[in-house]
Amino acid sequence: MINFRYHVVSILAVFLALAIGTVMGASFVGRGLIDNLQTRITEVSQRADETKTKNEGLQGEADKFNAYIKETAPFAVARSLTGVRMNLVAERGVDGGVVDAQATLLRQGAGTVPGVIWLEDRWKLDTAQDASALRTATGLTNKERPALRAAAAQLLGRRLGATPTATVPPAPPVTTDDVLAQLADAKFVTLSGAAGSATPVATDFVGPASRVLELGGPGHAVPADVVPGVAGGVLDGGGSTAVGQVFVASEATPERGAWIDAIANQDGLRGKISTIDDVERLEGRVGATLALSELGLGSVGNYGLGRERAVPEKVSTVPIAR
Repeated sequence: MINFRYHVVSILAVFLALAIGTVMGASFVGRGLIDNLQTRITEVSQRADETKTKNEGLQGEADKFNAYIKETAPFAVARSLTGVRMNLVAERGVDGGVVDAQATLLRQGAGTVPGVIWLEDRWKLDTAQDASALRTATGLTNKERPALRAAAAQLLGRRLGATPTATVPPAPPVTTDDVLAQLADAKFVTLSGAAGSATPVATDFVGPASRVLELGGPGHAVPADVVPGVAGGVLDGGGSTAVGQVFVASEATPERGAWIDAIANQDGLRGKISTIDDVERLEGRVGATLALSELGLGSVGNYGLGRERAVPEKVSTVPIAR
C-alpha cells in the first residue's frame, strides 16, 4: 500500500534528479559555448537595431517623396481640363474619400464636376420588384435580368455622355422623363455632392459633358457588367470615357489588374476607352485627370504604375495669359 512516506521519497527523488541534470547540463555546455551564444544574441540585436534605423530613414525619405507628389499634383494637372465639363460615376463601395480627392483634382485641372453619380447595389436585380422598377425607370421591356441590366446601363451611359452636336444612333424606347432622374428616384443611382459641393439634381448633369470618368473595382456589390455597360453607352452617345480602378487588396478580391483589364479588353471597348489601374493612389488620380484631358485629343491608353506608362503623353493644356 502506497503511504505518505512513499510520496515524500518520490518528490525528493524528482527534485534530486532535476538538480543533478542542471549541474551536469551546465558542465556539458561549458562556459565557452554560453559566451558564444550570448555574443550571437548581441550581434543579432545590434543588426535588428541597425535595420530599424535604416527602415526609419527610408520611411522618412518616402514621406518626403509623398509630400512632394501631393504638393506638385495640382501643378501637374493645371489647366489640363479648362472649359471641360465631366460626369463622375462611382460604384457604391468605392472609398468616398478617394472619390472626393479625384473630384478635387479634376477641379484643380480647371474642369467642372457637378457631383457624383453613385451606382447602387440594386443593379443586382435580386428580386422581381427590382427588375420591375428598372423597367419602369427606363422604359425597357427586356425579360431576362442580365439583358435588362445591360440595356439600362447603356441608357445611363448615353445620357451621361451625350453631346449636343453628336450624331447618335437610335436609342431604345425610354420614358419621356430624364432617365437619370428616374434611376435616382428608383434608387439605382444616388446623386451626391463631391468634395464639399452641394447635392446636385439630374438637370445639373447636362451640357457638353462628353467626358465621363467611372471609378470602380473588384469586390463591390455592383455587378461587374454595369461599369462597362455605362462605358459602352457613353461611346454610343458620342462621348468619351475613362475607367479607373480603386483597388483594395483582400482575400476576396482577384489580383490587381484583373478587373480593369477585363473591361479594357471587352469587345466594343478595346482601344476606345482609357483605363487607369491605381486611382486609390494620388499618382493614379493624377493619371486619371490627365487621361480625361487626353480624351479631348482623341487619344486613349491604359495607364498606371505597373503599366508601360503611368500617365498619358498627350495632354491638352491652356497656356497662362501674359
